[in-house]
Amino acid sequence: NFAMNFLRSNIGIDSPALLSSPFIIVTVAYFGHKKDYDLSPSEERQLRYWILVANAKARYSRGSSETFLDQDLATLRKGGDIGSLINLLRTQVGRLTILPDDLENRNSRSAYFKTMFLAFRQDNAMDWRDQLIISIKHAGPQHSLQFHHIFPQDLLKKANQPQMLIHDICNLAFISGTTNKKISNKDPAAYLPELVKKIGTEALDKQCIPNDAKLWKMENYTEFLKARRAQVAARLNNFLGHEYVEKNAAA
Repeated sequence: NFAMNFLRSNIGIDSPALLSSPFIIVTVAYFGHKKDYDLSPSEERQLRYWILVANAKARYSRGSSETFLDQDLATLRKGGDIGSLINLLRTQVGRLTILPDDLENRNSRSAYFKTMFLAFRQDNAMDWRDQLIISIKHAGPQHSLQFHHIFPQDLLKKANQPQMLIHDICNLAFISGTTNKKISNKDPAAYLPELVKKIGTEALDKQCIPNDAKLWKMENYTEFLKARRAQVAARLNNFLGHEYVEKNAAA
């Protein structure tokens, strides 16, 4: 109960679909138990940080998941703290920050994609038509969340773009099924200016979509991906909270 409540209330992970592995729940639950559910503000912040980074970096979805889970639980059992878990994660994946190159050739199954959703939702990113804040729990099929290819799949196929680039997470945005259908396979150079005219650039900013109209042209697709990767990586690092943890670790 503690783990589920912490994920839901303190982080905004309100569905298993937003977790890269359910094992994260086990570790959080055990930490709460070991602390007798008595956490300091600093421990809450570090726990939040570990969950977000472990989720983004797919701590329990690399190699032998149970081995990494056993490692974390053993560390807590021996009196280790969240800082110890962060160090184990760093040993496993190396750098905890996210670089633009980390997002390259990632698709919707990537843990980074789940983190993108969480970061954009924290910024109150909205559907481009009904102005509902994005959520995977909206009622009604017309409001159900879908991921939208900013550059349509069929146009990219005609341009001989490889599949991995067509479905790159930096070609995806979160909008409702109805909005997605209305946009259909329109060229972004045609529909994005109409969108900006109607609701402004803030709708694009909240999903880290570059505002440079030159990048909306089909011939500039790879440049668009590069620019958006830089924006998304910066947003994800801010969302994860690296600066806070590094500052406190130095102190």
